Amino acid sequence: MPDPIGQARKLPQYFGVLPEYRGLRFGRQLWRAAMHWEHANCADYQLLQTTASGASDQLCQAEGLADLGFVCTTIV
Repeated sequence: MPDPIGQARKLPQYFGVLPEYRGLRFGRQLWRAAMHWEHANCADYQLLQTTASGASDQLCQAEGLADLGFVCTTIV
């Protein structure tokens, strides 16, 4: 999907791993498959949406990504 200045961006992907399958690296494999698709389809960048210090945030950091800041933090 193009952004306002015409760069190709990939919107956040949403997937989950059932509790009984967590810790088996399925989430990491899904994430890497999404990154491969993004690269193969010439996306200039990807938007990521995670909960600070949550499982997806930890996965992104483990894969070498760094956060650029926070848009909104809500404590419920």
